[in-house]
Formats: sequence, C-alpha cells, structure tokens
Amino acid sequence: PGGFDMFGQGGGMGGQGQPGGGGGFGAESENPYANLGKSNDPEPEAPKVVAKGMKLGGVGGARKKDSLMAGMLAEDNLGGVAGNAADPFGLGIGTAAAPAVPAAPSAPATILVEEKISVQMSREGEVKSSEVKGTITYTANTDAGTVATVAVNKAAYSGRCGPGWSFATHPKVDKKNYEKGGVLALKGGKPYPLNRPVGILRWNYSGEDSAPFTVNCWPEDEGTGAINVNMEFELQRPDAVITDVNILFPLGTTDPPAIEAIDGQYKHDPNTGMMCWHHDVIDGNNSTGSLEFSIAGGDVDVFFPVQIAFTSQTLMCPIEITSLVNSTSGAPIPNNMTVRVVPEAYQCL
Repeated sequence: PGGFDMFGQGGGMGGQGQPGGGGGFGAESENPYANLGKSNDPEPEAPKVVAKGMKLGGVGGARKKDSLMAGMLAEDNLGGVAGNAADPFGLGIGTAAAPAVPAAPSAPATILVEEKISVQMSREGEVKSSEVKGTITYTANTDAGTVATVAVNKAAYSGRCGPGWSFATHPKVDKKNYEKGGVLALKGGKPYPLNRPVGILRWNYSGEDSAPFTVNCWPEDEGTGAINVNMEFELQRPDAVITDVNILFPLGTTDPPAIEAIDGQYKHDPNTGMMCWHHDVIDGNNSTGSLEFSIAGGDVDVFFPVQIAFTSQTLMCPIEITSLVNSTSGAPIPNNMTVRVVPEAYQCL
C-alpha cells in the first residue's frame, strides 16, 4: 500500500528486513526524511451514497481534552504536519496539527468518520491508559447538501458497545430521532450551514482493549560502553489493520545503531540522533515483530519516550453510515466519505 516514503530521495536504507552493520543513510545534500510523513496516494474518486470507500488521513497532533458535549461546538482541525528538528521524520508527533487546506469539493456533501486514540504503555508494553474519541462530521458543500439526513447502524453498534461507551449528539441534532432509529438530522428540519463542518455525533471509550497493538522496549547496559536494545510489537485487536507504522525513539547519540536483527525497516537520522522503525502493515498476517540493535552509551533511559505514528481505517466502534438522503425528497445525496483512525498520542514511556 502507498504511504510513508521510507526510502526518501535517493538514500539507501540500513537494515531493510535484515541485520546491518550500523547501517542507515550516509550524508546527503537534502533531507532524506522529507517524504516520510506524506502519503503518495492520489485523492480517491468521490464514492456515492452509502459508500464505504475510505481514504486514510495523516497523523493528528495532541489536543487539549474536553468534555463530550462541550467539544460539540468546536470545529475539528484536520491534517498532518511537515518534519522539523524535533520531528525529523515528519510524522506530526508531539506537534499541534495545522488545519489542512481542503481540495475543492467534488460532491454536494462530505462525511468524515474519525476516531482519535491516545495510548500510554509501560516500557514492558503494558497498556496503562487508552482512550478513543470518535466523531461523525458532516459538511454541506453545496445547497444540495444542506437539507440532509444521515442514518447510522445504531442497532448494530449499540449491541456491541456496552459499559464504558458513551454517545452524544450535537445539541442542534434531533436526539429523539437518533435514539429511535439512528437518524441524524437537525431539529425542525433546519438546513446545515454551507461549507462549515458540523460534528453531528460523538462517542468516547476508555479501556485497555481499545489499543490495537502494543510496543515494548528493553534496553540493557552491557557494561562495555554499549547498550543492547530489544523491541517488539504485538497486535492486540485481531480485527485491526494498521498501516504505515512508524516507531520513533531517541538513541542518546548521533552514532548509527548496529542492527543485530530486524523485522521491517529502519531509518537513522544522524543530525538528531533519532531512529524510526517502520512497518508497512500490522495485521493478522503480521501480528508480531522484533528489532534488536546495539548502540554506544550507558544510559538505558535515553530511548524513551517511544512514540508511534500510524494510519488505519479500523474503527474501535463498529459504526457505519447506512444512508445520506435529502430530508425533504428522500433522494440520495452524492458524497465524499472518509473513515480514519488518528493516533493523537501513542507512547511507550
């Protein structure tokens, strides 16, 4: 699948699925990580009504927590960020996300179904906290999309989302219609504002089982001026398909690592002393992986926090858009639909 360009602009990769002797990139005249956090996929064609075609989004930045209802009135900031000195691989980790410049709409309406996930793990890979915040955001791009009714599979996901889940409609959405049949429409048949995103439904869940995969990191001081580091990832949710996985951590030195064994690929940034362990996909067919390397040093704490970026379309909540129609005529409204999971903060501390 398309995604992060691990190979950069003409640079060689150290440890591409095999051990390397301190591999990585040599000196280059330009930043070899410029394309790492950017998708090479073309913008998909607009799916029609009840479309399940999905476009994966970029990595979002950390955002101040707020209550489920209070956040209803705020507009979402979407999109990724470019690389910088603190984030040499351009993954948008630990940086506030800047609003994306949207392309001209190709359909009367746009629907975004998004979950943002925050996970904190121990160095041993134990999930200490995990929270999912989901939103359905509707945007009327033309007058034809303003008088709209969105329907979701409420009966199906309500049966699977038990204790610990909370759902809330926007204050201007008719809550009774939603509770009765999963219908999301503004009260009194009012039209949606033109060209302004409205978060019509939100949900929240906190539980260790919401983390799709775990990462552990075991650095050991060899007592010879070198540290041996073993890292592993393990899929926790068998249904999850996680793509463009990048596990980023400091090395405590600008020296290159000596790779002993690796699943996947890696990059080393000699300017910042950062390393990125990359996997194209983590799923049921690639549910575990490991990395072992040695590096000069004596402080086993320098490798933390380990920060993880990825893209996915596997929502924790099994919610689906079942229809989008004109509230008056009942005619289907063509739309662009995006479904994505965004890691706000995914860390091994």
